[in-house]
Amino acid sequence: MSIRKCGQFFHHPVLPAACLAMMLPLTSLAEPQDGNSNEKTLVGDWRGESSCVVRPSGCHDEDSLYHVVQLKEKPGWFSLKADKIMDGKPVTMGVTECSYDGEKHSLQCHLPSGTFQFEVQGNHMQGSMKLPDGTLWRKLNLTKVE
Repeated sequence: MSIRKCGQFFHHPVLPAACLAMMLPLTSLAEPQDGNSNEKTLVGDWRGESSCVVRPSGCHDEDSLYHVVQLKEKPGWFSLKADKIMDGKPVTMGVTECSYDGEKHSLQCHLPSGTFQFEVQGNHMQGSMKLPDGTLWRKLNLTKVE
């Protein structure tokens, strides 16, 4: 219903309010939603534990620091730089591009050595790394550094 059609009812004591009430849901649907708000919370530094699942193996539990930057030229994509902390200092393990699914709050990074999958909830990111054959290799529990 358009505002013009609503206007024809303004001489009636009840219908104008009813007409406007019917239009409120339509106007809220027409307003653009900020779909980037979830993506913006991803940007920054995330620190926490990266624990090995397969034991014994060459995997070692690590204190991890991940740096997430939005790729402006690729909407929905981010650069993730992964550091492990050794002797109190960050040591870069690698940098990769990751896709973000806003509906699922899911960040996914594909590497030749496996896939990182994260679920993002506010300032908490929980995830895993699976090898190409599907073996669960690591579990990650990260908190955004403020």
